[in-house]
Amino acid sequence: MNKTKRYIFLALLIFLTTFNPELPLLKLGFFVIKTVHVSGSKNTDLEKLKRQFNILVNSSILSIDDKKLNEIIRQNEWIYFVNIYKKFPSTINIEVVEHEPFIIWRKGNNNLIITKEFTLIEKYNLNNFSNLISAKGNFNIEDLRELYKALNNNNFDLSNINSFEFINSDRWDLFLKGNKKIMLGRHDYNQQISDLTKLLIQSKDEKYTYVDLRLKNKIFIK
Repeated sequence: MNKTKRYIFLALLIFLTTFNPELPLLKLGFFVIKTVHVSGSKNTDLEKLKRQFNILVNSSILSIDDKKLNEIIRQNEWIYFVNIYKKFPSTINIEVVEHEPFIIWRKGNNNLIITKEFTLIEKYNLNNFSNLISAKGNFNIEDLRELYKALNNNNFDLSNINSFEFINSDRWDLFLKGNKKIMLGRHDYNQQISDLTKLLIQSKDEKYTYVDLRLKNKIFIK
């Protein structure tokens, strides 16, 4: 390859690797975001979100800035993720998907919301979530996740649970509707919940106040 061809090749390579085809389009006003619509927010201030997402106005609709989107998500603890729908030439619709509240955790003097994705929410209006299951105690949230997984695996009716309580690091108490207390040991939650589900089905007409499953392969009823 002679010098002239080499220089042409290098110039073309530099041009192709540095040229951004969007820039001329943006300068001409093509494919520039002019309108941002936000929907789906239940627990986050919608007007605040609109102001935050308006940072995308005047940027390219062809390649929306993920860093800006992720920063907004990080600033709003309720947001799980967002779906972006482009309406060419200049509008984007942002659908906010929020975490689903699951439990109010009364941890000492603090009240936190545990979501079904097992994230923690600190900023919320307590009056809006008075119907949630409550939990007490200084537990590890991963331990509660394992218990929740066992409940789901055994199709346990979560609406039958009034509250969880973590006792002395060695057991969970579940308080069910109908004034029933269930004591679970910290071992094989799946087996314990399976046994509990069968028991509740078999003895649904019997009157009892508590079920103790803390000892492996033993069930005590009173």
